[in-house]
Amino acid sequence: MVVLLAGSLTAARAEVDPNFYVYLCFGQSNMEGNAQWETVDNAVDTRFQMLATTKFDSPARALGKWYKALPPIVSPVGKLGMSDYFGRTMVAALPKDVKVGVVAVAMGGSPIEMFDKDKCVQKLADNPNEWWAIITRNHYGGNAYQRLIDMGRKAQEKGVIKGILLHQGCSNNCDPNWPKNVKKIYNDMLTDLGLSADSVPLFVGEMLREDQGGVCWGHNNIIAKMPSVVPTSHVIHSNGCPGNNTDPWHFCAAGYRTTGKRYAYEALRTMELDTRMNEDYRITSSLKKFFTVKSFDTEFEAKARATVTLQLWCTFADGHREDLTEEATFTSEDFKITNGKVKIGSDGKGGIVTATYTDFLGNEHVVTLTIGDVATSCRDIAADNNDSRVFNLHGMRVASRADSRLLPPGIYIINGKKVFLKP
Repeated sequence: MVVLLAGSLTAARAEVDPNFYVYLCFGQSNMEGNAQWETVDNAVDTRFQMLATTKFDSPARALGKWYKALPPIVSPVGKLGMSDYFGRTMVAALPKDVKVGVVAVAMGGSPIEMFDKDKCVQKLADNPNEWWAIITRNHYGGNAYQRLIDMGRKAQEKGVIKGILLHQGCSNNCDPNWPKNVKKIYNDMLTDLGLSADSVPLFVGEMLREDQGGVCWGHNNIIAKMPSVVPTSHVIHSNGCPGNNTDPWHFCAAGYRTTGKRYAYEALRTMELDTRMNEDYRITSSLKKFFTVKSFDTEFEAKARATVTLQLWCTFADGHREDLTEEATFTSEDFKITNGKVKIGSDGKGGIVTATYTDFLGNEHVVTLTIGDVATSCRDIAADNNDSRVFNLHGMRVASRADSRLLPPGIYIINGKKVFLKP
């Protein structure tokens, strides 16, 4: 009998595929998915799978079984959400022998306490008629946390849990205790599933921004504190991700695609695959009709209106390429207005200026532009750390690190000191 039991355990272990990367996902409606998927969303690589954490009728899915990750992948009442393009982007970036699976539990409107193993039962009892309470009873057996843990254990029979994704905050908007609550839930998940924080990071997404119609944007200041509370957590920025123009809480389909990709890019970074990705970031276009900008009343207006278009792309392991375009506003003390036209430099023909932009991951960059009558070049200076930032004598940041290959010779301020950079 002992021999047979040992043999069955060995067989069970043998079924675990180290190249099947599993991610747990939890939160409220933006994680559950709130946008109707479109034709473009119907093509899914079979290497991206979802574990059904409840019963689905259409398409038919059984609790605890793996399926191709066609939407909806969180629950029968969900739609396109954060995890859809997270998984699609992961399999596009990873080697062909790697699969990605998501295990998701989320309820629209759910407070963070519904995922606290010590508070969820009482929270449900105190709010029996809330929409999130009804979903919890109907789809997750009355305990969303335990369902996620049970399905996480089920997933460990086939693959390896590599990370945890969270998108929640509207129901706890600006709650100062939110980071500590998330920390407890994260630690409980790690303990209950036998995981280590070092190998299972937490990815926390921001709320819809104010300029996209969001009303819970203030919670992003709370989310920003997560890395100081949980060192293995990473913030996923939402700037530039559009809302649905219907309500003040949810992203549209395009917004979910972008944020999902950002979750994936950050997850890839933690796996030390970002070196390959960063090498493939390129800026290919530079100036947009600079010398034809005219009819400005003030120098300030000219600075605000003169923009540069930056083309970026990222090439993945399988050759897949993402093209992205960002616009950045010139910032330079060298702007002049002559005869109704904007000019740069003392001779009005050329000079070196800087532009700042935020890329699709939400990271800020500084670009130096050498502008002449004909030739224009554009070079990326990616941020390294705050200690190495470079400022000119006017106090304007011109680079994120001192590098004579990227900056013209001259005097700069670095770490509060004047430094002369040689050619």
